[in-house]
Amino acid sequence: MKRAFLFCLPASLLLSITLPPQPLARQGQTAPARPQVAPVSAEQAAPAGGPAQPVYVYVYSRVTDHVNLDLSEARLRRVLPMLEKYRREHPEAHVCVTILFSGAMSKALAEANARTGIKDYVLDFARRGVIELGYDGTDEPTYKNRPVVDFSGAQTPEERWLARENVAKALLTESRDPLTGAPQPGASGGLKEMQLLLGDAAAVNVTLSVLSPIAATPGGAVTEAVERETAAAPEGGLPAKTGVVLEVGDDAELAEQVRRLSPQAIMFGLPNANPFHLPGFVGSEQGFGRMLSPSPDSSPELYWQDGVLRSTEGSDQVVRLLHASDGVDAVKKVFDSLARSRIRIIHVELGSEQDYVQSEWTKQGHTPLRYAYDHPDHPQIPPEARSSAREVDAAFAKEDAAMKWLLDDFFPANPWSRFVSSTDLAKMTPPAAGFSVSLIGLRSAVSGLLQKWGNNTFPPLYLFADGHYLSLADLFQALTDTFAEEDRTSKLPESVQVVHVYGPLHTLIAHGPNVGEVTRADIAHACRGIAERLHDRTASPVPKDSIPSAVTVGGVNINAAQFLRLMATALVTPSADAKLRVRMTYLFPGMAEVIPKTRPMSEMGGAWTIKPAPLLTVAALHAERGQIQ
Repeated sequence: MKRAFLFCLPASLLLSITLPPQPLARQGQTAPARPQVAPVSAEQAAPAGGPAQPVYVYVYSRVTDHVNLDLSEARLRRVLPMLEKYRREHPEAHVCVTILFSGAMSKALAEANARTGIKDYVLDFARRGVIELGYDGTDEPTYKNRPVVDFSGAQTPEERWLARENVAKALLTESRDPLTGAPQPGASGGLKEMQLLLGDAAAVNVTLSVLSPIAATPGGAVTEAVERETAAAPEGGLPAKTGVVLEVGDDAELAEQVRRLSPQAIMFGLPNANPFHLPGFVGSEQGFGRMLSPSPDSSPELYWQDGVLRSTEGSDQVVRLLHASDGVDAVKKVFDSLARSRIRIIHVELGSEQDYVQSEWTKQGHTPLRYAYDHPDHPQIPPEARSSAREVDAAFAKEDAAMKWLLDDFFPANPWSRFVSSTDLAKMTPPAAGFSVSLIGLRSAVSGLLQKWGNNTFPPLYLFADGHYLSLADLFQALTDTFAEEDRTSKLPESVQVVHVYGPLHTLIAHGPNVGEVTRADIAHACRGIAERLHDRTASPVPKDSIPSAVTVGGVNINAAQFLRLMATALVTPSADAKLRVRMTYLFPGMAEVIPKTRPMSEMGGAWTIKPAPLLTVAALHAERGQIQ
């Protein structure tokens, strides 16, 4: 019931937006006119009509089978020349595909290099810009024996953070036996190993697994192959009373470890497949995507969370992960059905391992790696499960036809549409932090926000101020710094810098008191103490620079959302002596409710860091192509 309610958010959550400049036309083309768009709300975020926006195609391939190395090497030696051919014949399409490797796969490539030269082969294509390298932790050894978060000894929010952080570190850096998953002390693995052997990751796809009593069956990591073919719950070896759940919705602890190892990488966002048969999964993705795409230059498939750019595989009934092996008709059907009032980013998987495996075998719940992990004494895929050379050729013919349709038909007929790489997306999106907002711009935007917030008891989604999107965490930090300066100098600053901060470690469910009054001086004094913490980057087990869950101001104990409302009100209140009333306000914004999640609401503080990731104009990207290629 709560989920259904929040799909139609109150009008008081409306957010004013300012549209970026219209893209310049390519030579010989006329730029589409920028529609006059009034301020919109989350529920109005993607209306029909208006000029069709570009479709960006993000192509990737997952190469993670370190056991059947001949299959993995065959895939690479077939896919990479295909890409080079497309790139040579269609330079205007900027073909560059992200190839995702696991740590175990990276190690297997390095070990085979002396015999086959496969590692050097891959790196040569990367050096020439045909591919980018990424990390995928889905299939690391093994599905039944890998680091899993156990909260049995974690009672406080800080202890639960540490439980997740410790598993995230192990998952991303620990070496494990390639068939049993047993830890191998003294050796590196995961993302760390992938980068040591192959280079920096441009993209990372990894999810924490947690022990959860809500699981209906025991489980482990699930490969896309099984999700695609069977949609069956994974196997596992844990007690029946507890199952393993892939944790989605927020992953601040994991994202922080990824940021430390790969500060340049984007991360995959919402998954294509329902990670645990969550009810209303696709509808939730659609509602979330609409909230994050308030203007034509934004996309339901791209957003910021926890300071990391996220690219999502599924955002509605139409936009799901596409497999090039499904052929032209399947791909064309999706592209013909797209709503185009916003920029769309479509994930397409190329050269899947399924091209080499009999479909009847995978429909029985098998994949090559699952078979290997279940049969460590004879891990190679059975000969009868392999596709024939003719079947492989037929699968790749369908993939080639699908790619050629995009290159020869769709892109020429749809100006601005093109392939995008992981690095392209990162360069096309303004940074999440490190910019300044003027006091005049901040005050103007906050004034509009308060008018729309009105008497609503939920905080807004985010704010557009002075040409930048600010998440709730950004806004809290910017206002805190503003009033901390006033407390120190008796003057407000002319501008304030937005820096990376974490959301609340604990999201209180209660809405706080609805009584009490404070002054602007009370608020400024409270901000001075909070600001010091928000800029504390010293090493600590739990980040100090996180939004506090609760604040005491003028002797009144309130939650962070209530304090955010008070700071916003104080910014537009001329009198320093005016009494500002405390208003009851829930701590979590609408995104925390709508986003598909297996994480408890009390730990959805990462929703405070979510905001749109608008895309720069194509002309601006072209100006930077020399740096990208």
